[in-house]
Formats: sequence, C-alpha cells, structure tokens
Amino acid sequence: MIFLLSNRAAALVSFWPFGQVAAWPLGAVVLVALVLGFLLGLAFHLPHRFALNRRAKRAEKRAAELEARNAPPPPVSF
Repeated sequence: MIFLLSNRAAALVSFWPFGQVAAWPLGAVVLVALVLGFLLGLAFHLPHRFALNRRAKRAEKRAAELEARNAPPPPVSF
C-alpha cells in the first residue's frame, strides 16, 4: 500500500484491442502487473505440481506394497 501511495505519477495504460487509453498511478500499474504475473505463473505451475504429487503418491504406494511383499516372515516362538 505504501508503494502505491508513494508512486502516484500518472502512467498511460493502453488497452490494446479496444484502443482506449487511461492514466493510472504508476504504483497501481506495477502492482497489477506483479499480481497478474504471479497468477499467470501459478496457473502454469499448479497442473505440473499436481501431476508430480499424484506420481509421488503412486510411487510411495508401490514402494509400500513391494516392502510388504518382501518383508521377512514374523519370528516363530515356541
């Protein structure tokens, strides 16, 4: 918020396909660009992360199955 209030110089922003131009505070332009970049990066990153999490869970499940199958038999006591 302080960044936005400190950078109040006007910056012309053009909305390309519509041909409109608006004067926004420079701080708002920078913050909006950062938020949009973060959200775009998150949108590209999350599907890959979810796929890797599914793969890791399958691998852990498979490893547990193999360990259970190869476990030594319990000791027999008389």
